[in-house]
Amino acid sequence: MKSKSVKPVRKSVKTAPKKSKKVEAMNIIKHKRVVLDLIGNESFPDMVFVSAGPVWAKTIVGKRYVNLDRAKAIIEALDAEKLISKGAKSVLKEMDAAGITPLDVDTI
Repeated sequence: MKSKSVKPVRKSVKTAPKKSKKVEAMNIIKHKRVVLDLIGNESFPDMVFVSAGPVWAKTIVGKRYVNLDRAKAIIEALDAEKLISKGAKSVLKEMDAAGITPLDVDTI
C-alpha cells in the first residue's frame, strides 16, 4: 500500500501596505538611547522634542529644545552627572572598606 504525502496548505494573507521607513527615519534621531523628534516650525526650524529615553533621562522627556546641538549638550550633561555620582558611590564604598571615614558620614 502506498501512503500519500500531504503537503501543508499555505494561506495567503493580505497585509496593510508598509509605511516608508525613510519618511519616519528622517524625523527621528537617537542620541545615547534618547529619542529626539524633529518638530521644526517657521520661527524655530531646528526645534527638537525629546519623546523617549532611559530612566536617567526622564527629567528631559517631554521637553523641547531650540536645536539639536542644545539637546545633545543636555543629554551629555545628564549622562556625565550619572557617571560622576556612580563613581562617587564606589569611592565611598572603597573608603569604608579600607577603614577611612569620609568627612560627610551621612552619605554612606
